[in-house]
Amino acid sequence: MKYDNYVLHDSLPKNVTMQSRNLKQFTNWLFPYKCISCGTEVDELSAICHTCFTKITFIDHPICKVCGRMFETQESYEPEEVCERCSKQVPYFDAVRSLLQYDAAARRIIMQIKKNTDYNVVAVCAKMLYSKYQSLFEGVDYITPVPSHRTRLLMRGNNPPDVIALKLAAASGVEYKKIIKRIRKTEYQKDKSAEERRKNVAGAFACYDGRGLPSKPSEGVHEHSSTGSTKQETDCGGLAGSPVVGKNVVVVDDVMTTGATMNECAKVLKAAGAKTVIGITIASTNLSRRGRRAELLK
Repeated sequence: MKYDNYVLHDSLPKNVTMQSRNLKQFTNWLFPYKCISCGTEVDELSAICHTCFTKITFIDHPICKVCGRMFETQESYEPEEVCERCSKQVPYFDAVRSLLQYDAAARRIIMQIKKNTDYNVVAVCAKMLYSKYQSLFEGVDYITPVPSHRTRLLMRGNNPPDVIALKLAAASGVEYKKIIKRIRKTEYQKDKSAEERRKNVAGAFACYDGRGLPSKPSEGVHEHSSTGSTKQETDCGGLAGSPVVGKNVVVVDDVMTTGATMNECAKVLKAAGAKTVIGITIASTNLSRRGRRAELLK
């Protein structure tokens, strides 16, 4: 027997279905559906207005198969191509995937999440992310957010990646779990170079052990040089009591630019024994063929 809305409504008294429809119409009038980018009213089947949809760039090939950022040109593109940055220094994460290219339109969406904590915007983005990368969530054990330092939490009231991770867990059915702790307050990454960002977050994170205590940030990690590239590896034994030993973990953030924060989080997860670490973000900057970070629109 089917229990879709059509059958269910037909089986109910007409006065009940009429009341339900009236209530829905009133609710839609009181809390109208809005474009997740500009806030313009849209119908209930739309998440983005036509104007914004033409301005938003959804991540699509060609992308780096590791960091997932778009190349600026499709010339001589190979499906398994890796950007120069990921080739020279292989990240700790196994892959990162994003929904949008970080431009002016995407920035408005991110600001609605960061400043206004718009849960509808987060829910829509989470559903889009899961729909686009559903295969990546197969076999994933935990979804965890990039953490914020407690002092920043007090100022902001929430941690945007945490909100996104919760909605993504709800959309995917994967267990949400806080695994990483920020043990050192860092400066804002904005306006810093790639190297400055890397140094800024170095040693800033730790992985909780089985007792809910943060482990040492770099335990079990070493670097290995091979054929001219730097390969970053971890001792697979992990930490005693670690909840991630042998587990596949998705780390969630709002935006990825150079990837320094995501890489540092993956570093402590791999040190704690995680099998694979996949990063998921709403937006990311694109790449030139030489791997330079794209200029962010003001």
